[in-house]
Amino acid sequence: MEKGPTEHQKLMQDLDRMLDEATDEASREEIRRLRNSLNTPEMLEMARAARKNASQRSSDPVLEFHDPLLPMLVTATGGVIATAICLYFVALGLGEPAEVIGKLPLNPWIAAAFAGAFSVGFTALSLTRAFSVRFDTSGMASRTSGARWRHLHVGSLPWKDVRALRERPDRVLEVRAASGEVFEIPMRVVNYAILREHLDNMVRLYGEPDRP
Repeated sequence: MEKGPTEHQKLMQDLDRMLDEATDEASREEIRRLRNSLNTPEMLEMARAARKNASQRSSDPVLEFHDPLLPMLVTATGGVIATAICLYFVALGLGEPAEVIGKLPLNPWIAAAFAGAFSVGFTALSLTRAFSVRFDTSGMASRTSGARWRHLHVGSLPWKDVRALRERPDRVLEVRAASGEVFEIPMRVVNYAILREHLDNMVRLYGEPDRP
């Protein structure tokens, strides 16, 4: 049985149809630029990965963008310092069973355990995400964790329902659906420029250009 076209092939067919129907050279050039951007090695690899797993659900991630709970500099610095202190006390413990600081005895192994716990804690904090948005070939799905972005409107949105984008002064990106529903994404997510470029491509394909 012959397999039907993939999502990527459908997109390319839509672009070819739009190219044939374009009425001016400026529109044709814009469609060609979008078509070339969808033919990059990264996009083709995403399409191949989707074909290999025919049972992939639309919520399974292909690309993910997120806002960490704490800035990377804070968690990285804290983890490095805590690990260095842990190793220092381990080295002391290997030489002496106990150290005296001032007039207080200190067991290096206990100090090393506390420092190690802080190191693990900073590592866990670096993996905690206050907001995340996942992209696949069908659409996007966003969610929040904790109270920082609890006020945002999140959920899932198929690409064919995307209509327009707007960056608000409070550093939140609004993604408007065909139904009029608005989904919100904080602009501080990691790799926001890549996320915005992908959404711009979807608006060019399915929606309306962003207006100031």
